[in-house]
Amino acid sequence: MKQYKIFKHPSGNSEAVKQGWSWPAFFFSFIWAMVKKQWALGVSVFIGILVFGFIVGAASGGDGGDALINVVSIIINIVFGMNGNSWREKNLISRGYEQADTVTAANPEGAVALYLKAASVER
Repeated sequence: MKQYKIFKHPSGNSEAVKQGWSWPAFFFSFIWAMVKKQWALGVSVFIGILVFGFIVGAASGGDGGDALINVVSIIINIVFGMNGNSWREKNLISRGYEQADTVTAANPEGAVALYLKAASVER
């Protein structure tokens, strides 16, 4: 079971954000960011990776740059894994969501369901 923060939008939508490490952000970095509607982060990292790869490729003449690119890629993935969920929380807040609760559940869908069930009992 994992801890999830529940964010609620005035329109009624609810989102669950797991606390701690984000495996999807680690493995998919800029793709994950764009899927989670963090457009500026996703596009800027994508462009940064392309520019960095081009510069390293041009500077190394095609030889020896692969190791540097791999190291930088791993560092980017670790940074995304460590910060992905907190970035997602900030993004949801900037889009009008408010933190409503923290619940323990097996997955995000279960966390939202627990929150909605508890909210309906309170009414």
